[in-house]
Amino acid sequence: MSRKIGVSRTNRKVSGEGRAEGSAAGRTGHVLLLDLPVESAYQPPSDITETDDAVRVLLEIPGVSAGAVRVQVAGDRIEVTGEKLPDFPGGDASFLCLERIFGKFQRAFQVRGSVNMKEVSARLANGILVITIPKVAERRGHERRIPVTTG
Repeated sequence: MSRKIGVSRTNRKVSGEGRAEGSAAGRTGHVLLLDLPVESAYQPPSDITETDDAVRVLLEIPGVSAGAVRVQVAGDRIEVTGEKLPDFPGGDASFLCLERIFGKFQRAFQVRGSVNMKEVSARLANGILVITIPKVAERRGHERRIPVTTG
């Protein structure tokens, strides 16, 4: 089951289980992200923010280079995969404590709403991957004349 993540106009995070549309989903210009389940040993923690012009997904992946991360868009789905390689000290060192996570990671999000999935961008700086999903101008309520043809 996926976890629904939405951000309301008041910038309050709305979260819940399942795919049911919540009350915040009915708002004009609202964007809904579904955190999709994936088979991975490691899922980087994420924050999701919304502004008037974009939705941003921030993934915490310290110690991972840009070349070790892959961001892919397929339809309404954004998938992030990569690998954090171990940086163990050489020699005869033995661990007294090992809390850091190494290995392959994956996160996937389904995006619903007025967004432009063709213009998604990603930037990695200081261990934070920022995926920017630009919004599309709201089209509801705009009047447009439709020409009538004959024949």
